[in-house]
Amino acid sequence: MDGDEATANAPTTPAVSVRDLKIGYGSRVLLEGASFDVWRGEILVILGGSGCGKSSLMKNMIGLYQPMAGDVLIAGESIVRAGSTQRARLQRGLGVMYQAGALFGSLTVLENVRFPLDEFTDIGLEQKNLIARMLLHQVEMADAQSLMPAELSGGMLKRAGIARAMALGAEILMLDEPSAGLDPITAANLDRTILGLRDSLGLTFVVVTHELQSILEIADRAVMLDADARRIIAEGVPSELRDRSGDERVRQFFNRRPDAPAISRGS
Repeated sequence: MDGDEATANAPTTPAVSVRDLKIGYGSRVLLEGASFDVWRGEILVILGGSGCGKSSLMKNMIGLYQPMAGDVLIAGESIVRAGSTQRARLQRGLGVMYQAGALFGSLTVLENVRFPLDEFTDIGLEQKNLIARMLLHQVEMADAQSLMPAELSGGMLKRAGIARAMALGAEILMLDEPSAGLDPITAANLDRTILGLRDSLGLTFVVVTHELQSILEIADRAVMLDADARRIIAEGVPSELRDRSGDERVRQFFNRRPDAPAISRGS
């Protein structure tokens, strides 16, 4: 198949579409007018300073929160307007890893990864254990299956959380601050795992983070939120945003420049 034919046969429906989304709490608006697509096999990073609504945006994208306005489509289906049964089906196609990994402290690593299969499938225990072991192998955790969460390092907790997010066969993974709290080497290893899963399994990732090194290493594209503007202020390839953006706020973020010092006035 030549390039033109492959392009013609490529899927045209985005894995996720955010359309004119407005989110917030009560009367407080965090973000409005947000629109972007996430394409299959892509790693899209949502970034921005503290308090800009990154994690809240992700929670609206997975149907955990109801937006003030706008829509989120998962493979063309609205998760915002979906009834409970349809929403549950769409959510099972989304693997989510929260910032701390959120493992159950009373279960082993294997049991944690197997938990979604225990809850949502009726396949046999042997098969469920096999799937859990395969997932742990894919995130380089094969030797940790019998450990308890309290025995894991921060990086191992994140890897186990990713494995559990994949348990029901999700093709879209949502990761909230995967590198937070990790040392640079552990964070780099986790970045390598995310890229490996995308490349080997064709998974789609939406990653919420403000870790510059991870953004530049893993992101195909990024959307940047701004707390003051309450909007997306940039979208594109991270290295191009860093080097060529005409928005001073974007350049400041990517080049890690402090705010200008306040000017003191003499009495």
